[in-house]
Amino acid sequence: MWCSRKVWMLLLLLGACTTAQANICDARFFHNGGVIEIGGSGMLNVSAKLTFSQVKKTSGTACQAQVNGFAKYALMSFLSGANDIDHVLSVSGNQTRVVNARPGKSADTATFDVQLLGLFGFGAPIQAAGQKFAAQSYTLAVGDPKRGPTTPVGVRMGEKTVGTQQTIQTAVGKLQCWPVRYARSTDTTNAQVQGMVLQIPSIQSQVTDWFCPSTNLVMKQEIEHSGQKSVIEVKVLR
Repeated sequence: MWCSRKVWMLLLLLGACTTAQANICDARFFHNGGVIEIGGSGMLNVSAKLTFSQVKKTSGTACQAQVNGFAKYALMSFLSGANDIDHVLSVSGNQTRVVNARPGKSADTATFDVQLLGLFGFGAPIQAAGQKFAAQSYTLAVGDPKRGPTTPVGVRMGEKTVGTQQTIQTAVGKLQCWPVRYARSTDTTNAQVQGMVLQIPSIQSQVTDWFCPSTNLVMKQEIEHSGQKSVIEVKVLR
């Protein structure tokens, strides 16, 4: 799969074009007033809040919702920012589509793409340990479009492998979750940050997504890069 997104440097570490589990329409957050709050620590620090409204359900596998909120982030203390979230999320079977809610808005305008959080599953139900999901590649735009031109950079995610289901502590208690492990790498590139051109080195990471069937979400993502660890997890779910 090849995807293209106009996003910020931080999102190099946040995920890919994600497809939804068919039962996302019945997830506990998918209702008017539903909320997901995300936080992270370590090399990558991120906080985001998503609120759901105007929810429409045609069936258990077809639904739509307005998603609004904000995201704040910092990468290694030198790249940081904040974005508004304003999207419409549509689900049909195993596929999800997320589009900006304001028609005609420039793709270069700063916005946080909720797909890149990698929350909503892997495009097919997880059935057993050892299950594989295909590798992905995509392009991100590095830099702040409000302050200068952005630079495209390639991101590659290796084949994903499901591990043995385990019980982990989450914001909603202990849950049985599947660890999905893969390698993620980025190309070396240059980015304009506050009027300066900085070389952004290639980032090689090992990632574990903890997908919990009872919430239909990746409740925690663990990232390891050069011995440094970051954790991004769902903090609030209602």
